[in-house]
Amino acid sequence: MFYMNIRHNTKKEKSSKNTYHYLTRTAHFAAHKDNEIVEFSESGNMPKWAQDSPMIFWKNADQHEIERGRTSTVITIALPKELSKLHRADLAKALLEQFVHVHKFPYTAVIHHHGSKLTGEEQPHLHLMYSERSLMDEIDRPATQFFKQYRPKNPTQGGAPKLTANALGQGKNQVNVFRVLTEKTMNAYLKRYAPTKTVVVNGQRLTVPNEVSCLSNVDYNKKYGTNLLDVPQIPRWKLHSADPNDQLDVKAQIQTIQAIREHNNYELYKEIYLQSLGIRSERKREQAPSLDDLDFDLDF
Repeated sequence: MFYMNIRHNTKKEKSSKNTYHYLTRTAHFAAHKDNEIVEFSESGNMPKWAQDSPMIFWKNADQHEIERGRTSTVITIALPKELSKLHRADLAKALLEQFVHVHKFPYTAVIHHHGSKLTGEEQPHLHLMYSERSLMDEIDRPATQFFKQYRPKNPTQGGAPKLTANALGQGKNQVNVFRVLTEKTMNAYLKRYAPTKTVVVNGQRLTVPNEVSCLSNVDYNKKYGTNLLDVPQIPRWKLHSADPNDQLDVKAQIQTIQAIREHNNYELYKEIYLQSLGIRSERKREQAPSLDDLDFDLDF
């Protein structure tokens, strides 16, 4: 499993220009996080009037996109920490090829890399913001025209064609389409550059295959007979709260999250774990440890 999130900026609700600065850590976001690395930053498929300044494109999207129209779509994908910085950048470019270049969507893509607030583990992740306004027809439109309604009978007089999920035949299945593409691409890179990884199951370090699945925990359980549990999310405001009661609650939630992750590791790698103990799983089927039985080893 891997984390992927898709959200949309709309003209009346969220600013694409502000998102651009957040992703690129520019303007008022220049000092947003300590101990963070921007590993990769790239914009492309921009019309002529924004080729030297992607920020200008997103600013004009906010200003000129049609009412209630999406000014951008933002995808966030967790990247494998086992890949090197160079290979993560290559993986990002491979994903860009499938998500934006195939339709010539204007985009800004950035890889952020920082430690987890909960565990300190590395958390590289890709942010991709793109416009559904395609440059496929190669018509040179000024900024004031680019975001207007497309006119199929007279395209030079209207805006750039907008290829939404419905227009591309994805509809409500868009997230699944993206997840399948990401799984295939990510696993190809892992197989080539980082085919194994180390996990801890019941205190024992194991070397296991390094691969991801696009399935949700529910679907994975149905397909493979596992009992994976969803990991709860701690609200960002609570993580940074100065209230001692909030921090006690956070500490308890972190322990629960750690326990669920250990439980899930057991479910995913049960066969390898049992083999490491010299136990044939078809002769002896151990039950996954309950959350109450798991030990915690957290530093605060």
